[in-house]
Amino acid sequence: MQKYDLVIIGGGAGGLVVASVAAQLGLNVALVEKEKKLGGDCLHFGCVPSKALLRTAHVAHLVNHAEQYGVNVSNPASNIQAINQYISRAVETIQVHDSHERFKTLGCDIYTGSAKFLDASKIQVAETELSAKRFVIATGSRPWIPPVPGLEKVPFLTNENMYSLNELPAHLVIMGAGPVGVEMAQAYIRHGSRVTLIELAERVLPRADPEMSQVLHDQLSADGVEILTGSSVETVAQQGDNIMLQLQDGQLIEGDKLLVAIGRRPAVSDLGLEAAGIEYNTQGIIVNSRMQTSRRHIYACGDVTGQMPLTHVAEQQAGVVIANAIFHLPKKMDYRVIPSVVYTEPECAQVGAMTDVAEDDPAVKVVKFGMDSLDRAIADNSTRGFIKLVVRKGRLIGAHAIGQHAGEVIHELALAIQQNMKLSKITTLVHAYPTYSQVNRRVASQYYSGSLFSPATRKLVKFINRWLP
Repeated sequence: MQKYDLVIIGGGAGGLVVASVAAQLGLNVALVEKEKKLGGDCLHFGCVPSKALLRTAHVAHLVNHAEQYGVNVSNPASNIQAINQYISRAVETIQVHDSHERFKTLGCDIYTGSAKFLDASKIQVAETELSAKRFVIATGSRPWIPPVPGLEKVPFLTNENMYSLNELPAHLVIMGAGPVGVEMAQAYIRHGSRVTLIELAERVLPRADPEMSQVLHDQLSADGVEILTGSSVETVAQQGDNIMLQLQDGQLIEGDKLLVAIGRRPAVSDLGLEAAGIEYNTQGIIVNSRMQTSRRHIYACGDVTGQMPLTHVAEQQAGVVIANAIFHLPKKMDYRVIPSVVYTEPECAQVGAMTDVAEDDPAVKVVKFGMDSLDRAIADNSTRGFIKLVVRKGRLIGAHAIGQHAGEVIHELALAIQQNMKLSKITTLVHAYPTYSQVNRRVASQYYSGSLFSPATRKLVKFINRWLP
């Protein structure tokens, strides 16, 4: 029996944040990870490789359309082996920060293998039992595979095996038009694959602002992606070297590769949560705002909680765990001010309230500014998109942006929501010209334009200039 102050199960983003801080503060820490490498899905199968792939696709697209910028490039072509090497270099560079050696240097004991609770104070890893005063579960999530007849009999792809293909797909079929689906659709179409995107909902990115979804739909269509929304896959079958999908309307789609990107489910199986008395459901481990499970000395963070499965959310939740479990400070999660970004081109970013709240609240106003009126976007030939602000009584409560660098622009607005700032604060902040961040000031000014140029204001200005020296 090995005894610790803190045992962390899962070496992804959330688990590593807790382990790093706890060890450096002098606690006796054990970190358990079932895979040989630390870093979790984000580093090896998610955020990092997907963004590296999207970068190569952006370059390919730029080269193929270089004539729009007055540049002549002859016979460009994508090399999947070189692309794989580019992705691997990015992962390996970041892996150094998430290595066993680094965390051992910090003072963590690392155990490789699957963890299982024996009771609320002990877990077993292989032949070793570990006990601790406190535990943190950060096991992440796994791809969800829908129960489509025949799907289990074909060699489909998920995010866990799609970044090491030996050749570019001739025709990639993607089930699911959420963030992963649309990103991969654009990446592969721009590298020369034919792509068909199938979505059960009536639009791509069904959880995004509807107008934002439409703009992205138009861009993907312009790139050449075949988009089938409101479509259900009824059966899947192997046909020679290809995979055949039959849709609910009888349509047949045939491709040489199939990517399943329907969604994810928390990795809770085989953890022995029942033995520890930890409550969970299909959405994940149930936690309170302090990230405590039903057993208050056991915490959970990251995708395993089912709450906004994003890497930066896992890191923020880890900070809440640290405050409560280590410093005994009553810190709570606030999901109201967490931005989310889809890294297509144009990028889609949002934070806070959705635009439809204005339908039920007369105090809420939505203002919009088009990227085609932003000087930097015009200079870059990147004018597709817009930004919307959701404002209640002069204070920002939500923001939705689609456009070049929308994922960078959104953070100023997230801060404004977090600090409950008046929108006028943004209009008085000087933004460098010409930048994409200027769009925040431009759209904020739209909110005040009605009152600024109203008849009453015009009369006041006329009076001031006629009668005052």
